[in-house]
Amino acid sequence: MRYRDKPELQDRLAAEYVLGTLRGRARLRFEGWAREDAALRRCVEAWQARLVPLADAIDPVQPSRRVWKAIEARIGADARSPGRDSSLAGRGTGRAGFWESLSFWRTTGLVTSGMAAALLVAVAVREPRVVEVPVEVPVERLVEVQSKKMQPAYVAVLRDDAGKIVFLAYANRESNELWFRRIGMSNPGGGMGYELWALPTEPNEKPRSLGMIPGVEKGTIQLASAADQALGNFPALAITMEPAKGSGGIATGPMIAKGDCQKFW
Repeated sequence: MRYRDKPELQDRLAAEYVLGTLRGRARLRFEGWAREDAALRRCVEAWQARLVPLADAIDPVQPSRRVWKAIEARIGADARSPGRDSSLAGRGTGRAGFWESLSFWRTTGLVTSGMAAALLVAVAVREPRVVEVPVEVPVERLVEVQSKKMQPAYVAVLRDDAGKIVFLAYANRESNELWFRRIGMSNPGGGMGYELWALPTEPNEKPRSLGMIPGVEKGTIQLASAADQALGNFPALAITMEPAKGSGGIATGPMIAKGDCQKFW
């Protein structure tokens, strides 16, 4: 693939790499390019700088010691492999061992632990655009990567009672369109559906219904007003199970998930 004279393609591939959606042979090939190309490494670092603040806003999930030991062992084994030119890692950067640096992978791990919110923001910054990126497999892989310009927005990560992330939400503060992604949430059926709520700060205040969640993996919900008005005074979101036509403004069903609504600006 020719990428050197295509800065937009470089940026998209770097974004996919940091988000963890560039996998298999395509990921290995990208790493090989990055060892030789300082400009490509700068793209990766730029995307890390862009996404790490989002991960910081999410409750961290600490990997087990076994996971870190396996990573450290793998990095150490790669560095000691006969015939490996370790100078490639730092070529053009002024420092050696960029790709073998444990701090690099710990940072990438932090991004991955907050990947749900970060990926949602990257996808929801503007309407998805599909770009065909050829890879060394019989079928072309479709990659969705969005504009690198981050907009002031509200971002929420909702978890179920077991602490598992099941719902992601994003809304530009000046837009009345809330983007969402469901993760492992099957439709309840039986004439029931999921309703999204904005939870107030004071316990005596009533939650505000943001609407029924469509029965698709990802889509949008039309807010009654711009996100600044609809979400500005509500620090958290929640999902309840309600009749498919809606609760009528008063929650009646069990709470399925809940999470903080963060201001990203």
